[in-house]
Amino acid sequence: MATRAVYSFTGFPSVPERHLYLHHDGYPTGAAWRFATALRHNPEAAAFLDAFRSSQPGAEDLSAPVQAADAEYRYRVQLLAGVRAELQVQCWRRLPGGASWQPRCGPMPLALFIRRFLPGEPL
Repeated sequence: MATRAVYSFTGFPSVPERHLYLHHDGYPTGAAWRFATALRHNPEAAAFLDAFRSSQPGAEDLSAPVQAADAEYRYRVQLLAGVRAELQVQCWRRLPGGASWQPRCGPMPLALFIRRFLPGEPL
């Protein structure tokens, strides 16, 4: 079944905000798998957006999340500035036929999100 999702990225170098749309596997387990795949491509926090993009060739660029009116999930991945850059993720779900986003989880560290929804996944 196609579970569509929008992935928004903020705080990354030279990209103030970026939105990507994927047509399937948008539920949290699928998102955690996508995030883990990107980290395997490049574990550096500042390079996460590029790693995610290169590991998800079917992702479509959006100018705003509202362009994906059929998305059931939305994720925001934020690069937190600091001495040691960290990634944080937040998730929302839109119920079928609904117009508003309901908080699902987060904000939480990306590694914790992956462990929560993909237990046993090596990081």
